[in-house]
Amino acid sequence: MISKHFISAMSIAILTACSHTEPLEPSLAQSTVQHAAPVTDQAVIADTVGHAQAGANALAWANPSTGSAGVIEQIDPTSDGPDGCRGFVTSRQSLEGITRFNGVACPSGDSWKLGGDVN
Repeated sequence: MISKHFISAMSIAILTACSHTEPLEPSLAQSTVQHAAPVTDQAVIADTVGHAQAGANALAWANPSTGSAGVIEQIDPTSDGPDGCRGFVTSRQSLEGITRFNGVACPSGDSWKLGGDVN
């Protein structure tokens, strides 16, 4: 007959062997982490305006990089001129509060950029 102490000792030894973990090699952990540059609110707004139809209104936008969000209330259809720039009105809700501003988005290569200062 096997004693209770022997069974307990074997159980502890087996559990200890199973719970042992090898340290993670830093080079492997660092190679799997991707550091993407955060996207600015201005870039998200410009992209949303650029990909919408002129004259569109009530377009929601959100930036997961900053936690900001807002609504583009209107895109001026008359400002879609020869340079492709579009005027717009939007709101932005962030940790700093809610703001509203007028802006201009213009094509820039494969993306859109805001023209002028955005508050």
